Amino acid sequence: MSGRTRLADEFALLAACCRWPPSRAREREVAAAAAKSIDWDLVLRLAIRHRVEGLVHAALTDAGTQMPAAVSQALTVRAQRIAARSLATAVESVRLQVLFDAAHIPMLVLKGAGLAQLGYGTLAIKQSKDIDLLVAPGRADAALRLLEVQGYALRPVARRLSERQRRDALRYGRELALLHPHSRLEVELRWRVVESPPLLMGVDVDAVSQAVALPNIGAVRTFQNDDLFAYLCLHGAAHGWSRLKWLADLNALIAAKDDAALWQTYRHAEARGTGVCAGLALLLCHRLLGRKLPAALEAALVGNIRLRLLSALAMNLMVGRNPAAELDDRAFGTTRVALLQFLLGGGWRNAVAQCRVMSIRLDDILRYPLPPLLHFLYPLLRLPLWLWRRGISGVIRRPQGGRGSA
Repeated sequence: MSGRTRLADEFALLAACCRWPPSRAREREVAAAAAKSIDWDLVLRLAIRHRVEGLVHAALTDAGTQMPAAVSQALTVRAQRIAARSLATAVESVRLQVLFDAAHIPMLVLKGAGLAQLGYGTLAIKQSKDIDLLVAPGRADAALRLLEVQGYALRPVARRLSERQRRDALRYGRELALLHPHSRLEVELRWRVVESPPLLMGVDVDAVSQAVALPNIGAVRTFQNDDLFAYLCLHGAAHGWSRLKWLADLNALIAAKDDAALWQTYRHAEARGTGVCAGLALLLCHRLLGRKLPAALEAALVGNIRLRLLSALAMNLMVGRNPAAELDDRAFGTTRVALLQFLLGGGWRNAVAQCRVMSIRLDDILRYPLPPLLHFLYPLLRLPLWLWRRGISGVIRRPQGGRGSA
């Protein structure tokens, strides 16, 4: 059996496990995929890479799949950790929601616990790496200071920003990552949903929201379902759909929609400026996760040349020659994702916005602070600094010893 065929088998099994909701049909799909000559170690590595260990463990268990004991134990342990961390992030999300409300800082919790409850009806399956909080740009500094009072520190933890650096971060960036040193919980504080104005128009912290009840914990607020769908489509496309997890979560959110409701949700995404992103997401859900589409919608999406190209690019980023490798470890992996952004619609305004994003890197601004009058140099320094980082990372990753080392 060729390596390419075996790779297709392992990924097909992973995708079958990510279908939602659980059903006899899913059990048959999983059983059929698992009956092939499977490299179970690769399945485990793929599940870790795509952050779907909880879904894979649940689906393989439901299907009664036999696998090597070591792989079964590893999946069980990881699924238990996901459930425990998801519960912890849900509790913290509710706590932060209460604190922000008390401080009169409007805030929404993106993805995370709210999406888990809406899509899967449980907090125990979806992996939650961090807590995504959205605030208004004008309240970003107040939100950052509130989180710091709660013990959160900018990542890396040793980073301490001067007042000027804080202003620069809020001006040029759209998010900051924070970590709590004791709980080890992570927060992504965002004050812009997207860098490109034509995409996701009208979706911000002031958009119509919904309160999602988390059983025995409390409630968090997030976008109403159609806006949440549009946001998830854009989020996945912005990352090239390089992780199956994002597609699985989106598919779970729309799993119960009939043809009419799905058409309405797709039209809503078009009105928000994310029609291309939504079309790409639905094509991938259809191809990988068995999501049935209305016949007319399927024909329109399949017949769209841009969507076919984007679908091929996304599949390459999702799998690639080394499917278990992160994008940072692939040649020009993140660069390909950045270039993909130009194909997501929005016309010349999106192109200008993406050029701006690519010309200025927040880490460069924070690492090499310049006086405001010299900020025009950052776009000029972007390429040299990028080449420097690539060179340094190559030296760090290069094996030591042997004739190649001098």
